[in-house]
Amino acid sequence: MSDQTPQTPTSEPRQPRRWMRFVLVASLTLNLLVLGLIVGAKVSGHRGDDFDHRGPERGSIRDLGFGPIAKALDHKDRRQIGRDFKRESGSFKDNRAVLERDFEALLQILRNDSFDATAFEATMLQQAERLRTRGETLRRLLVERIGAMSVEDRKEFADRLESAVDRGRPAKDR
Repeated sequence: MSDQTPQTPTSEPRQPRRWMRFVLVASLTLNLLVLGLIVGAKVSGHRGDDFDHRGPERGSIRDLGFGPIAKALDHKDRRQIGRDFKRESGSFKDNRAVLERDFEALLQILRNDSFDATAFEATMLQQAERLRTRGETLRRLLVERIGAMSVEDRKEFADRLESAVDRGRPAKDR
Protein backbone atom coordinates (compact mmCIF):
# COMPACT_ATOMS: atom_id res chain seq x y z
CA MET A 1 0.00 0.00 0.00
CA SER A 2 1.25 3.32 -0.71
CA ASP A 3 0.94 6.18 1.62
CA GLN A 4 -1.37 8.59 0.13
CA THR A 5 -2.00 11.76 1.89
CA PRO A 6 -5.20 13.39 1.00
CA GLN A 7 -4.52 16.44 -0.98
CA THR A 8 -6.40 19.51 -0.07
CA PRO A 9 -7.29 21.54 -3.02
CA THR A 10 -5.15 24.57 -3.24
CA SER A 11 -7.41 27.44 -2.55
CA GLU A 12 -6.52 30.64 -4.18
CA PRO A 13 -7.51 33.77 -2.35
CA ARG A 14 -11.06 34.58 -3.39
CA GLN A 15 -11.60 37.72 -5.34
CA PRO A 16 -14.25 39.97 -3.86
CA ARG A 17 -17.33 39.66 -5.90
CA ARG A 18 -18.06 42.57 -8.18
CA TRP A 19 -21.60 43.01 -6.88
CA MET A 20 -20.35 43.30 -3.31
CA ARG A 21 -18.08 46.14 -4.32
CA PHE A 22 -21.02 47.83 -6.04
CA VAL A 23 -23.20 47.43 -2.93
CA LEU A 24 -20.45 48.85 -0.75
CA VAL A 25 -19.96 51.88 -3.01
CA ALA A 26 -23.72 52.45 -3.28
CA SER A 27 -24.14 52.22 0.49
CA LEU A 28 -21.28 54.62 1.12
CA THR A 29 -22.67 57.06 -1.46
CA LEU A 30 -26.13 56.94 0.10
CA ASN A 31 -24.72 57.48 3.60
CA LEU A 32 -22.69 60.48 2.42
CA LEU A 33 -25.74 61.91 0.66
CA VAL A 34 -27.86 61.65 3.81
CA LEU A 35 -25.05 63.14 5.88
CA GLY A 36 -24.75 66.00 3.38
CA LEU A 37 -28.48 66.71 3.59
CA ILE A 38 -28.40 66.77 7.38
CA VAL A 39 -25.33 69.01 7.55
CA GLY A 40 -26.72 71.25 4.81
CA ALA A 41 -30.00 71.70 6.67
CA LYS A 42 -28.16 72.58 9.87
CA VAL A 43 -25.67 74.96 8.26
CA SER A 44 -27.93 76.76 5.79
CA GLY A 45 -29.88 79.85 6.71
CA HIS A 46 -33.11 78.30 5.45
CA ARG A 47 -34.02 76.84 8.80
CA GLY A 48 -35.16 80.15 10.28
CA ASP A 49 -38.54 81.55 11.27
CA ASP A 50 -40.07 81.05 7.85
CA PHE A 51 -39.06 77.38 7.44
CA ASP A 52 -41.84 74.92 8.07
CA HIS A 53 -40.91 71.24 7.96
CA ARG A 54 -44.54 70.18 7.73
CA GLY A 55 -44.74 70.93 4.05
CA PRO A 56 -45.67 73.45 1.39
CA GLU A 57 -49.29 73.95 2.48
CA ARG A 58 -48.09 75.71 5.61
CA GLY A 59 -46.26 78.33 3.56
CA SER A 60 -49.34 79.50 1.66
CA ILE A 61 -49.79 82.57 3.84
CA ARG A 62 -46.20 83.64 3.23
CA ASP A 63 -46.18 82.70 -0.46
CA LEU A 64 -49.20 84.85 -1.31
CA GLY A 65 -47.50 88.01 -0.09
CA PHE A 66 -48.27 87.92 3.62
CA GLY A 67 -44.70 87.18 4.79
CA PRO A 68 -44.32 89.47 7.82
CA ILE A 69 -47.94 88.88 8.82
CA ALA A 70 -47.41 85.12 8.67
CA LYS A 71 -44.31 85.45 10.85
CA ALA A 72 -46.16 87.63 13.36
CA LEU A 73 -49.09 85.23 13.82
CA ASP A 74 -48.70 82.82 16.68
CA HIS A 75 -48.48 79.12 15.90
CA LYS A 76 -52.12 78.39 16.82
CA ASP A 77 -53.52 81.17 14.60
CA ARG A 78 -51.24 80.30 11.70
CA ARG A 79 -52.29 76.64 11.84
CA GLN A 80 -55.98 77.49 12.01
CA ILE A 81 -55.75 79.87 9.07
CA GLY A 82 -53.86 77.18 7.15
CA ARG A 83 -56.59 74.62 7.86
CA ASP A 84 -59.36 77.04 6.89
CA PHE A 85 -57.47 78.03 3.75
CA LYS A 86 -56.99 74.41 2.72
CA ARG A 87 -60.68 73.69 3.34
CA GLU A 88 -61.79 76.63 1.19
CA SER A 89 -59.13 76.64 -1.52
CA GLY A 90 -58.24 72.97 -1.83
CA SER A 91 -55.00 71.23 -1.05
CA PHE A 92 -51.62 72.32 -2.32
CA LYS A 93 -51.43 69.09 -4.31
CA ASP A 94 -54.71 69.79 -6.13
CA ASN A 95 -53.75 73.38 -6.89
CA ARG A 96 -50.31 72.32 -8.07
CA ALA A 97 -51.88 69.86 -10.51
CA VAL A 98 -53.93 72.67 -12.06
CA LEU A 99 -50.87 74.92 -12.31
CA GLU A 100 -48.92 72.08 -13.94
CA ARG A 101 -51.67 71.68 -16.56
CA ASP A 102 -51.53 75.41 -17.25
CA PHE A 103 -47.76 75.24 -17.55
CA GLU A 104 -48.00 72.33 -20.00
CA ALA A 105 -50.49 74.36 -22.05
CA LEU A 106 -48.07 77.30 -22.09
CA LEU A 107 -45.25 75.04 -23.25
CA GLN A 108 -47.41 73.61 -26.01
CA ILE A 109 -48.38 77.10 -27.18
CA LEU A 110 -44.72 78.18 -27.19
CA ARG A 111 -43.60 75.10 -29.14
CA ASN A 112 -46.20 75.46 -31.89
CA ASP A 113 -44.85 76.67 -35.22
CA SER A 114 -47.14 79.68 -35.07
CA PHE A 115 -47.40 81.55 -31.77
CA ASP A 116 -50.98 82.05 -30.55
CA ALA A 117 -50.67 85.18 -28.43
CA THR A 118 -54.37 85.10 -27.51
CA ALA A 119 -54.19 81.54 -26.13
CA PHE A 120 -50.94 82.33 -24.32
CA GLU A 121 -52.45 85.42 -22.69
CA ALA A 122 -55.67 83.56 -21.79
CA THR A 123 -53.70 80.84 -20.01
CA MET A 124 -51.64 83.43 -18.15
CA LEU A 125 -54.84 85.25 -17.14
CA GLN A 126 -56.33 81.99 -15.82
CA GLN A 127 -53.26 81.49 -13.62
CA ALA A 128 -53.40 85.08 -12.39
CA GLU A 129 -57.12 84.75 -11.58
CA ARG A 130 -56.52 81.57 -9.57
CA LEU A 131 -53.78 83.27 -7.57
CA ARG A 132 -55.92 86.37 -7.05
CA THR A 133 -58.82 84.26 -5.77
CA ARG A 134 -56.53 82.38 -3.37
CA GLY A 135 -55.06 85.68 -2.17
CA GLU A 136 -58.53 87.12 -1.51
CA THR A 137 -59.55 84.01 0.41
CA LEU A 138 -56.43 84.23 2.52
CA ARG A 139 -56.90 87.96 3.13
CA ARG A 140 -60.47 87.37 4.32
CA LEU A 141 -59.37 84.55 6.65
CA LEU A 142 -56.64 86.76 8.11
CA VAL A 143 -59.06 89.62 8.73
CA GLU A 144 -61.54 87.25 10.40
CA ARG A 145 -58.86 85.67 12.59
CA ILE A 146 -57.32 88.99 13.64
CA GLY A 147 -60.79 90.45 14.22
CA ALA A 148 -61.54 87.60 16.64
CA MET A 149 -58.42 88.33 18.73
CA SER A 150 -58.69 89.95 22.14
CA VAL A 151 -57.30 93.46 22.49
CA GLU A 152 -54.24 92.08 24.30
CA ASP A 153 -53.62 89.39 21.65
CA ARG A 154 -53.98 91.96 18.88
CA LYS A 155 -51.45 94.28 20.56
CA GLU A 156 -49.00 91.39 20.95
CA PHE A 157 -49.56 90.56 17.28
CA ALA A 158 -48.81 94.19 16.36
CA ASP A 159 -45.55 94.04 18.34
CA ARG A 160 -44.51 90.80 16.61
CA LEU A 161 -45.46 92.28 13.23
CA GLU A 162 -43.37 95.38 13.88
CA SER A 163 -40.46 93.18 14.92
CA ALA A 164 -40.83 90.97 11.81
CA VAL A 165 -40.81 94.02 9.53
CA ASP A 166 -37.80 95.53 11.33
CA ARG A 167 -35.82 92.30 10.88
CA GLY A 168 -36.27 92.59 7.14
CA ARG A 169 -34.94 96.16 7.01
CA PRO A 170 -31.28 97.09 6.81
CA ALA A 171 -29.99 98.43 10.14
CA LYS A 172 -29.51 101.98 8.82
CA ASP A 173 -33.24 102.21 7.88
CA ARG A 174 -34.52 101.27 11.34
